[in-house]
This record gives sequence, C-alpha cells and structure tokens, in this order.
Amino acid sequence: MRPRDWDKQKAKKRRRNKSGLRARLTRSFAMVAVLAVMLTTFATVDAAFKVIAKLNPELGLMSADQGGDPIGFEWSWPEVDPATATTGLADAEASTLAQRRELVREASAEITRSAVRSAFLSALLAVIVAALVTRQLTRPLGRLVVGAQRLQAGERDLQLPVPRRQDELRDLTAAFNDLTTSLARQEAWRRGLIADVAHDLRTPLAVLRSEIEAMQDGVQPTDAAALTRLHSEVLLLARLVTDLRLLSLAESGALSLKPAPLDGGHMLHALADAYATRAAGAGIALEVVAPRPAPLLADPDRLTQTLRNILDNALRYAAPGAVTLSAVQDGPHTRLTIRDHGPGFRPDDLSRAFERFYRADASRTRDPQGRASSGLGLAIARALTEAQGGQIEARNHPGGGAEFTLTFPT
Repeated sequence: MRPRDWDKQKAKKRRRNKSGLRARLTRSFAMVAVLAVMLTTFATVDAAFKVIAKLNPELGLMSADQGGDPIGFEWSWPEVDPATATTGLADAEASTLAQRRELVREASAEITRSAVRSAFLSALLAVIVAALVTRQLTRPLGRLVVGAQRLQAGERDLQLPVPRRQDELRDLTAAFNDLTTSLARQEAWRRGLIADVAHDLRTPLAVLRSEIEAMQDGVQPTDAAALTRLHSEVLLLARLVTDLRLLSLAESGALSLKPAPLDGGHMLHALADAYATRAAGAGIALEVVAPRPAPLLADPDRLTQTLRNILDNALRYAAPGAVTLSAVQDGPHTRLTIRDHGPGFRPDDLSRAFERFYRADASRTRDPQGRASSGLGLAIARALTEAQGGQIEARNHPGGGAEFTLTFPT
C-alpha cells in the first residue's frame, strides 16, 4: 500500500472512531451520568442547607432570605448593645459569635468541597464505566464488520468468536457464522458442479470429435452404424442440458406446477405398463401392489417424471431381478415405494444417492439397453418431489435391495 493511501486509511479510521457507534454511546452514557451526578450533588447540598436552616432558630446563626432559596442564606449575627452590656460580657459574646461564625463557614465550605469532589469523581467513574461498557457492546459489532469485509474479499472458511452472553449480539454472530458456513458449502458445491458438468460434457464431445475425425481421415466409414453412434452422443448431450435446466428450475422454485388429485395406484399401474417391454428385455419382473385407492395431490407430469427417473435407476442397477411398486395411504399422507432386489446401496453410496452426477459405479453410465444417463436422475427426482411439497428417501430394504419412498399429502 502506498504511503498516501495508508494516510487516507488512517484518517478515515480516525473519523470513524470519532463518529462511530462506540464514541456516540460513550458520549451519551457519560452525559447522562454527569447530569445525574450534578442533579444528585445539588440535591444533597440543598438538603444540607435545609437542615442548617431548621437548626438556625435554636442556634441563632443565620437568617434565611425570604426568597426561599436554601442555598442563598444570608448570614446575620446578633450584635451586642453597648449601653446594656459591660465590656467583659460584650467581649465574651463577640468571641462566642466569632467562633460560631467560623464553624458555620467551615461547615458550609466542607459541604461544598465534598459535593464538588464527589461530583468530579462520580463523573470520572461514569466516563470510565461508559467507555468499558460501550467497548464490550461494540466489540462484537466491530468483529462482524471485519468479518463482512473479509467475506467480501473472498474468504469463505471464516468463523468469528461467539460472545459468551446470551443476547442479540451472540445470536447475530452465530447467524453470521452459519451464513459463512452455508456460503462455503455452496461455493464448494458450485466448484464441484462445474467440474462435474465439464467432465460429463467432455466425454460425449471427445467421442464425437474422435468419430468425426476418423471419418474425415477415411479411417472409419461413414455408414449407418457410425451415424447411429454419433446420434446417441448428441442425444446424451441434449439430455444433459435438458436435465440441468430442469434441475435448476426445480431448485430455484421457478418450475411451473399444476397439482391435481391423483390415485397413486393408478399412477404405478400406468408406469408399469409403459416399462413392461423394457423390463422384460432386461429380465426384470414388475409387480404393482396397490390393493386400495391411494389419493395424493401432485402434478401428474412431474410425478410421472420422478417415478420414471427412480424406475430407470432400478432397471439400470438391479437387473436381473424383480422390482416392486406399491402405493399405501397412511393418514393424511400417501407413500409410493419402488423397491428392487439388487445389491442395494453401499454405505457411502446411500449418503450420496441424490447428489448431482454421482454414480454408484462410475463405469456404468448406461443402462442395459445402452441408453445414455446424465447422472442427474435421482437429483431431479428429489428436486421435483420437494417442489411439490413431498419428501423422498432412499434406504436398503431389510430383505435386500434398494428402496425409494415418496411421500405426498393426500
């Protein structure tokens, strides 16, 4: 940093310190304390002189001003009559009055000095306490300002010390720490998403490039089989782009939904009929268990898409075997379940089942019929389910195989 910039920053900091929250709170607290001390001091002195005024008739020391101000007493002393008193008596009385006058003056001066001294010490103590209290109040705010600046500069793994007192500043600091944790998580997710998208786009593009260059060089003939391979890679790219757009819309809440009353059993029967030929070709038997009506509220097109994604996953990883589709109403909710009898999830795979581009077996990117997979099917299924107010969960069935359960309100 250049010297001129450093000087500007220091000057800006000094101005902020003078007009900042801490300085304003300190001045306000100190002013209130000083005013309170002054009021207390004047009230104490006033009470002291009132006590002296009450003792005046008995002592004969002073006479109060008729204006009623207890502090504005006019001191008067009885005078000796020379015609009626002897010189000795007059001298004795004058000496006694002088002593009384001196005592009263010393008492009033001591009261005044004590009041001023107490006022000064109290005001000084009030300023010190106000400075300490405002420092304690504004220190977490200062840390939050510095933390926000560091966050703006790009630092994500930032955690501020949480105040020990259970107050709003503690809640604010904890909320800031939660915010930085969430931002760090989203930043890591964005980096991972970009890397995954780049990886999944790079593979079909590399295949297309190698196929086309081989045709251009005459190494590979341009026949129907080659065009079919190119077409499958183009379809994979198109599906990947479509799935990314759908996932983005669902997670951002911008997806257009049209909920309607549906029967879960009817939806599963229609799904089984649509997949009957494909399941038979993969050696999979589809079984629907829906003995009673299972009403639910969902968008029929999006629910069909969700069920298709889950069933695609079952056909891809559970073949050969059986897949059971069931619909059961449980009070105010209806559960739709798709269970296969394959190997199920490994512990690490189960916790990451709904992550984008995650595949339990990285080498299996296509189903038995060679259809391309974007790696977003289960992530889309979760996003579509939650967008409609439902819940989805995956688990290993106790009897073997993987089981997906969708829960929707009736």
